[in-house]
Amino acid sequence: MTHDKKIRAVLFDFDMTLVDSSYAIHHCTNLLANHLGFKEISREEVLSAIGMTIEDSWRMFWGDFRQEWVDFYRANYREEEQSRLKFFPNTTSTLENLRSMGIKVGVVSNRRYARRPVEYMGLTPMLDVVVGLEDVERAKPQPDSLLKGFGILGLSPSEGFYAGDTDIDMMTTVAAGCRGIGLTTGNFNGRALKEAGAWHVMDDLGEIPSLFVE
Repeated sequence: MTHDKKIRAVLFDFDMTLVDSSYAIHHCTNLLANHLGFKEISREEVLSAIGMTIEDSWRMFWGDFRQEWVDFYRANYREEEQSRLKFFPNTTSTLENLRSMGIKVGVVSNRRYARRPVEYMGLTPMLDVVVGLEDVERAKPQPDSLLKGFGILGLSPSEGFYAGDTDIDMMTTVAAGCRGIGLTTGNFNGRALKEAGAWHVMDDLGEIPSLFVE
């Protein structure tokens, strides 16, 4: 499957798309659960919540959400979480390959302050744009963050792909009017990603540069 020539950017989700954050978030969420006296959660529960805002995921885990929990988490566990993030095998080579072809690349995430883990992982010099939840009014699946990302690049959504691993990501591409590349590296299989609106499904983001080869 090749695309037409007008695609000029690929924007990426962060968690479970560029990095495997499931073990990091699982570990640190349970540190918080123990601190608050809440039930521990499984990695499967974490995977099912990745892509949601932190507010929505904690409500799903514990039936409640308070800002002071986030403040405590960020103050005590953010560095621990970042230290446990791991790139998927082809992350940096994919970004480098796309840039070498003249394709703009960036991150659009439902994380608040997404620039911090992006910078921690050394990705900042490789990216043309980073949009986090603090930059927009509404989280994905509303199109705000994708529209902002393409807007910063001076492109229309029809000139870009968005690669992500969740149904939320694919619903966002439909709302924004760009083509979605669904990656099976998270909690969703190819069929579920297609049903949510994916234009194309891949098992490895390393396949993305091949879309730009004649």
